[in-house]
Amino acid sequence: MPIMLLDTIFTRTRKGAVALNDQSVPLSGGFRKFLSLIDGKRTGRAVLEQMPQLDEEDLSLWCGELVRQELIAVKGDLPAEDAAFSLTTEMPILGVVPSPGHGTTIDAGSLIDDITANVARSLEPAINAATEKKLSRTARLAAIESVSSYPAMGQSGYFIYPDATQGLPPGPRVCIATHDAAQAKLLGLLIKRTGAVIGVAATRAILLGLLRSAPARPHMLFLDAEMPEVDGFRALETIHATPALKGIRVVLLSTKGGRADLARAMMQGAAGYIVKPLKREVLEAALSQLFAKSAPPKH
Repeated sequence: MPIMLLDTIFTRTRKGAVALNDQSVPLSGGFRKFLSLIDGKRTGRAVLEQMPQLDEEDLSLWCGELVRQELIAVKGDLPAEDAAFSLTTEMPILGVVPSPGHGTTIDAGSLIDDITANVARSLEPAINAATEKKLSRTARLAAIESVSSYPAMGQSGYFIYPDATQGLPPGPRVCIATHDAAQAKLLGLLIKRTGAVIGVAATRAILLGLLRSAPARPHMLFLDAEMPEVDGFRALETIHATPALKGIRVVLLSTKGGRADLARAMMQGAAGYIVKPLKREVLEAALSQLFAKSAPPKH
């Protein structure tokens, strides 16, 4: 979906109209408000005026997600009987989750489970693999937003997805994919303390070789998004979509620290996101979360 959507008008589908005020539908508070502004009359520019915390990249990302869920569509692309509720005022927003710092502690892992379980119960026995995939994706969106991931990353320099590394074996194989020797050395020294077995892939060819070899395949991959000949975001998407590689926990290292960049990485299945240039204190804090459930092997 193109980024330039400022003059595009979207309308809610009937499914979107129902989802807006149905708390059993897994939409986070921000997405629910965004959906309420899609009325068949407002342009993307007008929607952004109502949600100043978003930019054009966010508009593209959020519209794309709601289109994929068939909750909205470009005005004129839907048959008249499928378009729904063109309202000029916002509808009530339900299901807003309080953010941390306002007296509420959010357990993101439980939030994901609750969202998925509630919707799965309402869909039984019609739920299928495609529906499960959509629930997982939407629950992930809600959890990311609810734990205020972007503000947290802005303050700490990293974000680790809740429970992303649960089940990581003791002494895991870890690959550091970067062309930067100093970066690889710093990461290697810090990760080695956890008892992990370290490997470095300085080129695309070496990385592909490790991923294709089952015995050498890493449990966790620290992937430099700016590595030559490697599109970090595209590689992340490919790894997550490949059955044999899906279990690899990917931590993206990137100079891009924007809200849309973090959301894109999380939606593509990243276990974590660390903003470059890498700082020792930031890495130590991030690694303490990543390896919290992995103990060094016993000798």
